[in-house]
Amino acid sequence: METRKLIVTDLDGTALQNWETLDPNTKEALIAAKEAGHIVVIATGRPARASLHFYKELGLDTPIINFNGAYIHHPEDETFEDIVAQIPTEVVLTLFDSELKDYIVNAFCEYKDHLYVLHQGDTIRDWFHIETCTSVKYGPFKETLDEHPNGFLLEAKEGYPEKVMSFLRENYGDIVTCRKWDGDNVNIIEVFKSNTNKATAIEKLAKYFNIEQKDIIAFGDGDNDIEMLKYAGVGVAMDNAIDKLKAVANTTTKSNKESGVAHYIHEYILTPKK
Repeated sequence: METRKLIVTDLDGTALQNWETLDPNTKEALIAAKEAGHIVVIATGRPARASLHFYKELGLDTPIINFNGAYIHHPEDETFEDIVAQIPTEVVLTLFDSELKDYIVNAFCEYKDHLYVLHQGDTIRDWFHIETCTSVKYGPFKETLDEHPNGFLLEAKEGYPEKVMSFLRENYGDIVTCRKWDGDNVNIIEVFKSNTNKATAIEKLAKYFNIEQKDIIAFGDGDNDIEMLKYAGVGVAMDNAIDKLKAVANTTTKSNKESGVAHYIHEYILTPKK
């Protein structure tokens, strides 16, 4: 085969057709790439519990990147030392001890497969996969939060995300970074440890596999994929990607609904050059 590649794919909006389904053509292409000797890795903002079934469906035997790089672990190798980035609990507790607590509808902290939820109710969406959590604790974080979380999500009242993010940046800008979600979730704020992103995660895995940066191919569609596509030797944005991501990508492929990952893999990785 030609030079072995490290192929890194996001899940939602990229390798998945929808929230629950891996695109069948992309599945076939990723398996074919693995069988051809390439290394396939998932890099997602999802927790492990909401992504490992896709990992198993693809028959992977590589580390997986969860929480956008805050948790890197190897489901098939117990000797692999977990790489974990954590948000100090102080950041969470201080926010809810401030006047801004009145602008927050709900909030969720996660450490590996432990979930901490501020309010039990309608705002607990399907994407938390609560039924597969090791533990779920409800209530004020000062009473429940006993771990420094990998991930911290806030749902702000409409019109207030920027105010909440300004507070975090002014008080903890050297410790955490935050970003607002897109689309239907513009009131969701994601908080994560500074310098934690998919790029730093794949850099670690490239060293682990002894792969040069030029031989990394990364696929993504969202704001949390920007660093990864900029870092990869070839950053591939989906046709359905946000404009900011397309602006930093080396190239684009078809949308996730049109099996864009599969299209690129067959066209540029598995097809022998003439």
